[in-house]
Amino acid sequence: MSRPGLLVVAALTATTLACRAEVSGPSPPPPAPPPDRLVRPGATPVETVAGDLDGDGVEEVMISSASVATDDLGIATPYLEVFDVRDGRWGRVFDATGSAPPGGGAPLHMLAAAGAGFVGQSVQALEVVDFAGDGQPEMVVGIANFGATAGPLELWIVSMGDGGGLTTELYRATARGGEIRVEGDLLRFAYGVYRGRDAGCCPSRRAVETIGWDGEGIAVIALRRSPNR
Repeated sequence: MSRPGLLVVAALTATTLACRAEVSGPSPPPPAPPPDRLVRPGATPVETVAGDLDGDGVEEVMISSASVATDDLGIATPYLEVFDVRDGRWGRVFDATGSAPPGGGAPLHMLAAAGAGFVGQSVQALEVVDFAGDGQPEMVVGIANFGATAGPLELWIVSMGDGGGLTTELYRATARGGEIRVEGDLLRFAYGVYRGRDAGCCPSRRAVETIGWDGEGIAVIALRRSPNR
């Protein structure tokens, strides 16, 4: 036969535990490990940025890195990876050596496989920019291609949806070289404009695209061209 006093104590204990669970809520995500523990074996981190790309309150970590080993020309292999917490653990959710995020007229790959394309590539820019000002920034990546001289500079602006999927919102590529500069919620994309007889070193004109939020999406909202002096 149960004792009334014991029933009261048990009820109070259960109520207390329930209240504590309600107040404490879900467990916070584990802190991000150091970049050198996240990147693949044989690679050294170059640049690390963080931002809450999917708006879930936990910042994703984006890391550009380079292989320790080099090829016959002394060129390291570049990598770009995005890491997030899934099922309570940090893991890679994007690898730029695989398929590129679809959309925006982008090519199939952000970083070419080893031995393909130009002699070398590098991650020239890695930023997070909140173009729409909604607290859910986009990842901005600049990929420089080079051979004996500078090749195209590719600009990728990538968003992450609520489910963690990545989409290329805007893709641009120059003929040769260029510069990416972030100014608040705007981006300046500068490059040379080559005419028929221009030498590779010396474009006759220079263009600067201003990229930002146009009310519906990320787009080129201004273009300025001037003689290259």
